[in-house]
Amino acid sequence: MDTRGLWASPDRCCGCGACAARCPRGAIRLREGADGFVFPEVNESLCVDCGLCKRVCGLQNARALQTSGPWYAASLRGDSSLSASGGAFFALARAVVSMGGVVFGAAYMRDDGRLSVRHVMTEDEAGLSSLQGSKYVQSDAGACFPEVERELRAGREVLFSGTPCQVAGLKGYLGRDWTNLVTVDLVCHGVPSEVMFHGLVAALERRYGKRVVDLRFRCKHGGWGHSMLLVRLRPFGETSTCDDEDVQIQASDFTYYDLFLRRMILRDSCYACPFASPIRPGDLTVGDFWGVEDNRPDVLLDGRFDVERGISCLLVNNMHGREALERFGRDLDLCEVEFEDIAKGNDQLRHPSTKPTDRELYLTTFRDGDWNSVEALWRRRERGVRYRVREAAKRVLPKGVRRFFKHLISR
Repeated sequence: MDTRGLWASPDRCCGCGACAARCPRGAIRLREGADGFVFPEVNESLCVDCGLCKRVCGLQNARALQTSGPWYAASLRGDSSLSASGGAFFALARAVVSMGGVVFGAAYMRDDGRLSVRHVMTEDEAGLSSLQGSKYVQSDAGACFPEVERELRAGREVLFSGTPCQVAGLKGYLGRDWTNLVTVDLVCHGVPSEVMFHGLVAALERRYGKRVVDLRFRCKHGGWGHSMLLVRLRPFGETSTCDDEDVQIQASDFTYYDLFLRRMILRDSCYACPFASPIRPGDLTVGDFWGVEDNRPDVLLDGRFDVERGISCLLVNNMHGREALERFGRDLDLCEVEFEDIAKGNDQLRHPSTKPTDRELYLTTFRDGDWNSVEALWRRRERGVRYRVREAAKRVLPKGVRRFFKHLISR
């Protein structure tokens, strides 16, 4: 690839697409590398060396600040069943659209017959459901940056939600602050590539003989905190929803989900992310309040919060975030906590994911073969003695001890 110095190594590019979106000559396109992750490539015949692409890079220019607080346990008043955590994002987004604003977030789309994840815009509450829920894959966000700018210039309230590197990329693309823009970054575990996600979908369709029309990672049918995959299936060739079937799968029973949770197939930049820390690019940060029952059990004594429904963590990172929460947080129940109370259960607020020693084995298998090869390797390695020992430990060891061993295994 001709990169013109855009990135010196794979861990210096997050693939957000800000450089391609801002290039005045259209000289940059995102191209899949050998592992399926996208990187910017420069068309030398179009490039005029203006340097704008380097100036807008949110990752390398670290467009973020130390979170200022306050920090909260948060929960949506009402039904948060579609949200992976306590519904904090939905509460904020619903308030924005109710005031005539627009919301940008990740949604499932059909591209060339394949299920993919793209950032899209919605301006009504009905459209927000497609933006809810965890989507464990890198979404195409940069393509919507010009649309975000158009809505801002039109004077509309805009809420943009994405991974921290996508939020930083948007800020780099825009080049200045906008009073009518609220950015919400996620407590991000890391992202696999879209090519690997397509492998997941294809594997599901082979297993069930039906087309996958929707996926819900960490659906809450078994309660918050259970790693379940909810798959919505439809017979091939059918368009009606009448014949749709929902299937629940344990995360540990499916290759993609298991490898994601154990950080095996994340993008290189995820293991060196500067935003996996208290340094946040968004005005607000949302995620799961993991460990709330241990780190802040008093929150659960408040009748407004329910572990089964899920509890969000909500970080207010700057003054603009405080003002946004006052304006758009009317449907949230909030309980103020300390940053460390949240970070104890969220490693990604303290340091990036640790790169497993056998990650390269899976990537090499993917490069030399395809997703089927990765699945075969996973079955051989991960469903043997080590897996049985791990499952037995879950049944007999206390949670704190399990966390310790999980950290050792991931290293």
